[in-house]
Amino acid sequence: MSVDFAYMTRSVDAAFDLVVRDQRAWTKFDLTADGFYRSFAAMFVVLPLNIVIDLIANQVAVAERIRQGKPAVDAAYGFADALFSTVALSVQWLLFPIAMIFLLRYLDLAQRYAALIIAHNWATVVIWLFYLPPFLLYAAGIISSSLAIDLNLIILGLTLYYRFYIAQTALGTTWLLAAGIAMIDFLLQANFLFGLSQIAGLWVADAT
Repeated sequence: MSVDFAYMTRSVDAAFDLVVRDQRAWTKFDLTADGFYRSFAAMFVVLPLNIVIDLIANQVAVAERIRQGKPAVDAAYGFADALFSTVALSVQWLLFPIAMIFLLRYLDLAQRYAALIIAHNWATVVIWLFYLPPFLLYAAGIISSSLAIDLNLIILGLTLYYRFYIAQTALGTTWLLAAGIAMIDFLLQANFLFGLSQIAGLWVADAT
């Protein structure tokens, strides 16, 4: 059950097709049982992107504090930070697939579970690729920290619609149910990140 570069390229390309609402994307995805497990290989594409974004996001946060007249904080990002972030993202990745097991069984849509998760996993690569440019533009000195944040907020809004469209087409369901599933995904991630920030704050406090 190997995943080669061509397989990953085709899967990410299919996820990009869904960005423009091209339903032919579903013919490119590997919707088999093996395809379901292979789709989690998308995580290994996102993890390095996550570290790059973390590095620059720390600098953006410091720049924003200075712009707002607040004292600067240490923006150092070491191996322990990268490891913590990598483990956290790996756990975060599993929240939606686990939640959907129970929800889709309740909604009698369990037969559509694999298609939803396969597309959801590969679409995550696309989403992180969209988040990356504002940070790279900031790192290159082309845009300000505030503009980088504004652009990422716009991308977040587009991401919610993207997740909605994937849910609607994967499940063949109503827009209301698809919107609810997209919102569940958003709330799972937001609450996880909030809890993680509290844990990280305690961990940093204990370490100092």
